[in-house]
Amino acid sequence: MSSIQKRVAVISAFAAYLALLGLGWQALMHWAPDQMACTVLGHTVKIANLHHKVLSRGLELGLLIPSVLAVELALTGWADSSLHRLLARTPSSLSDAASVLLWQTRIMSGLIVLTTFGAALLSGVWLHDRIVAMTGLSLSAASWPLIVQVAVLFLVFTFFDYWNHRIDHSHYFWPLHRFHHSADDFCVLTAVRTHPAMFTGVITAVMPAVVLGASPEAIVDLGLLTALVRYVIHSRIESDFGWIGRYVVQSPTHHRLHHILDISQSPVGHFSLAPIWDHLFGTWRGPADQSLVIGVDTPYRHGAWIGPDLWRDYAEFWRELARGLNPFKAAPRPAPASTPS
Repeated sequence: MSSIQKRVAVISAFAAYLALLGLGWQALMHWAPDQMACTVLGHTVKIANLHHKVLSRGLELGLLIPSVLAVELALTGWADSSLHRLLARTPSSLSDAASVLLWQTRIMSGLIVLTTFGAALLSGVWLHDRIVAMTGLSLSAASWPLIVQVAVLFLVFTFFDYWNHRIDHSHYFWPLHRFHHSADDFCVLTAVRTHPAMFTGVITAVMPAVVLGASPEAIVDLGLLTALVRYVIHSRIESDFGWIGRYVVQSPTHHRLHHILDISQSPVGHFSLAPIWDHLFGTWRGPADQSLVIGVDTPYRHGAWIGPDLWRDYAEFWRELARGLNPFKAAPRPAPASTPS
């Protein structure tokens, strides 16, 4: 089978998958109720907007991830695809898959609350209301057209995400972010390989809603858009997206340079999903390609059992933070002056 025939086969199979997905969604809308109530330990628990919640969760698992995997497969071929690595169960891809499983089963969500001491429960909408109550100032974008809200939210989100990401690469927060960079090979699911104790992510999650007061629908759409971008930039697609990749949305090759193992020749850059912030703040590093070696110099087990690595990184974070905040820690001694010969 020729290369063109293989690509046609992939596209045809994905089109059939989309058709089945659409039929399943229509069946869900027709047969499943939008609200449910159940009694737990004598208390009635009501669940509303089921269709919307299932849609937002289902779009990511059922549409976004398969779409990026299919497009990547069509563009790169089987040997270079993420799907090949997942089915071959390479150690790095197993860590990615384990991360996806833990996030989708809400185990990671529970760990976030525990490891951030509840900070992850902070709501942007709640904080926005508190600021309005205290200052009387309110900016509400909820009445804007949805597409305008999402576009502006994306710009605001990427600004905060840029600085959040730079903080993640700082000395104290690097042990938590390092787990994401530990992937020694890109896979679409590497986007989900994140440590549950990433404190800085709380800022990114709540600040767009605080700044704009956008509608819940816009916030959900922003989440899907940023998830799609993250899956794409962790793919193995060999493209810099032209001027779009230089200024609008980061490309897979630019993001691979961000993950480079050897930073002696190219200091870390490309922090933002929207490259405009890298240009403005001096962290744009230029083009790259998929041949760059990625990873970190800290050893990781890799594979499906990621618990020990997550715990080690979490313990190291607190240990380094305690050292930095210790007022009794001896100041580093200056190097002795060299004696002229």
